[in-house]
Amino acid sequence: MAVEKAVDLVGTGPTVEEAVAEALDRAIMTLEGVTSFDVVSVSGTLDGRRVTYRVRLRVWFTLLERMHG
Repeated sequence: MAVEKAVDLVGTGPTVEEAVAEALDRAIMTLEGVTSFDVVSVSGTLDGRRVTYRVRLRVWFTLLERMHG
């Protein structure tokens, strides 16, 4: 039986895809057992003509079973 947990992360980038990839890359580097994600919201900022997307993700991962001794 597996138990999953979710964390909310925010990634930013010049495109929505790059913002999602930034958040997922960081999640995969720091969490074990990442299984899926949901895009919770997409927003952005403007600096002159430069657009930066801000994507909030809910990332799901499986909790590892550890034997206590």
